Amino acid sequence: MTALHDGAKTLRSGLSLWQALEATPDEASRRPLAGEVIDADVVIVGAGVTGAFLAERMTGLGKRVVLIDRREPQKGSTAASTAMLLWELDAPLLELEDRIGFEAAKAVAWESRRAVAGIGELVAARAIRCGFRPRHSIYLSGNRLDAVALREEHRLRRAMELPGELADAGGLLKLGLVGEAALVSPGSAEADPMALARGLLDVARERGAVVLSPTVAVGYDRTAHGVEVTTAEGALVKARALLLANGYEMPDFVPATSHTVNTSWALSAVAPAGAGVDALVWEASDPYLYLRGGPGGRVIVGGEDEEVRDPARREAMTDAKVAKILAKLAQLRPALRDLKVEHALVRPVRRDGRCVADDRACARLWRRVRGVRVWRQRHHVQRHRGRAAGSRSPRRADGDRGVLCD
Repeated sequence: MTALHDGAKTLRSGLSLWQALEATPDEASRRPLAGEVIDADVVIVGAGVTGAFLAERMTGLGKRVVLIDRREPQKGSTAASTAMLLWELDAPLLELEDRIGFEAAKAVAWESRRAVAGIGELVAARAIRCGFRPRHSIYLSGNRLDAVALREEHRLRRAMELPGELADAGGLLKLGLVGEAALVSPGSAEADPMALARGLLDVARERGAVVLSPTVAVGYDRTAHGVEVTTAEGALVKARALLLANGYEMPDFVPATSHTVNTSWALSAVAPAGAGVDALVWEASDPYLYLRGGPGGRVIVGGEDEEVRDPARREAMTDAKVAKILAKLAQLRPALRDLKVEHALVRPVRRDGRCVADDRACARLWRRVRGVRVWRQRHHVQRHRGRAAGSRSPRRADGDRGVLCD
């Protein structure tokens, strides 16, 4: 058995808008019993939005699924997500084309667009009430791509047959934004991430999925027939495959280079009448500002990402970061000056959104579900750099190889 530090972190501080709006407590989860043995096809560690997507899909394929989470479902990093379902990658397509070539970059972009549309179709088919709305994205010029480079990005997108228009400063003013240039593109969406995850998990539970929460997975063991996961209470979950969907809290057999975690700041506020936002706005900058609308005429804005992992230090930085975000927002959209902040929080961001799987049987399963994983798109870059399911994988602490599924 692999005993380990399970990666527990102070994921966030402050209260997110989604937590403030949540009205339905989770009553369907349970703690495992000491000595209990549960047989499953797939065990998923993490019951946030990634785990919920996986559970819905796996149960839809007729698999017996058990989820394990140290918190109540959706109460980890999912509660801090801004749920901007952008088809666009953090890396400009100009950069991606340089890395992997035109055809591969085009395939990544179109796969990402289809994945966002697929989430919308899934939400509609399962009648999940999560505020899912298709949105245009507005990609502003910045210190990473200035107005001239953004025109080149637009030229490349047109060559890839991606829909969208290039707006100049005058066009942005008509949208209530101040800037040199922006790409305005359809195909993205927004949602309430906690409600989305809860709805997906409810569907999985109706099909027989079991959620063990709150509890901690303290041991992993690879067997001839799959994997075994031991909880802190001494319960044992036996499964053919293991999926680690615990986001920022990876156990120590997952190499740190696979899940680098930085810090971001976000806040929500009620917008003045007529000053709301019905698009997903973000900058071609590092760090970039991002902006979206929220329920009840609110706006959600954030950014100022920084490589800060110490909770005390990032807390000490929060007031200054919030002030800087508000100043940038006022410059970008003057109608949103003098906002009264309702909720502000510090949250983690990852440079990599891959799900990590142990057991090669899972690689075969994952090829059938990979289209559901779009929350942040960085993992697509990794896939086309040769880190697809079944490729070279990190060694676990016990010397076995796992598989980085994508």
